[in-house]
Amino acid sequence: MLKKKVGIIGTGRMGEALIKGILSERVVLAENICAYDKNPERLSSVSKTGIREASNIKQIIEKTDIIIIAVKPQDIDIVIKEIKNRIKSSHLLISIVAGITTSYLIEKLGKEVPLIRVMPNITVMVGEGISCISPAGKVNSEYIKITRKIFGAVGQVIEVPEEMQDAITGLSGSGPAYVYTFIRGIALGGIKAGLNEEIAYKLAIQTTLGAAKMAKELPSSLDELCRAVVSPGGTTAEGLKVLEEGKVESYLIKAVVKATQRSRELKR
Repeated sequence: MLKKKVGIIGTGRMGEALIKGILSERVVLAENICAYDKNPERLSSVSKTGIREASNIKQIIEKTDIIIIAVKPQDIDIVIKEIKNRIKSSHLLISIVAGITTSYLIEKLGKEVPLIRVMPNITVMVGEGISCISPAGKVNSEYIKITRKIFGAVGQVIEVPEEMQDAITGLSGSGPAYVYTFIRGIALGGIKAGLNEEIAYKLAIQTTLGAAKMAKELPSSLDELCRAVVSPGGTTAEGLKVLEEGKVESYLIKAVVKATQRSRELKR
């Protein structure tokens, strides 16, 4: 368990998921977490977990050692303005703000501080996220260890060079939406084939979950796993023909690349 005090600025979906994960995995005690959000209703919702509320950003800086910025990109400059003259070299600053680079933060802060950029994805809400961390500034191995422990409470953590973050946004950041589209597609196929909606969606969701778990846990490659399902001239082979004709894999590749390009356009 970390003895440090953690401050979270922004308690939207990501901020709330982090708080719940940290508490569930006992990474930090509730009494050592302080949160602030400009929306009182959001803050009130997470305060039910037993954490402390801050009435402003200044209190977060004064009362904590680790500061996690979890606001929307359009709000980052407001946060920077509040913290730039208060943050110290003894603080660890973690930003999960989409599209905001460490160089932008350092420039706006006007000083180098221990800073780590993190790109989590929405599946942290169920403890199955993947968070990619990119250290900058005066970051040492202890700070990286702390960040891994915090984000490990809501899924897996990998360390990557910051220049990969746009592609990560295009794949794992946007990826859940692609998967939901796939689930809906095969469920609707089941309905068209004669299943009722409840059974079709249950089958589609569990099949996707099970297939992902096999891909994660078995040593086989994706091609090997696919071949294990396909019998020559059988049902799966016929279904795969349709996907190949529709260039489904090709369009998924294009979707990730397009999302990556958009991330590059939007970043600061």
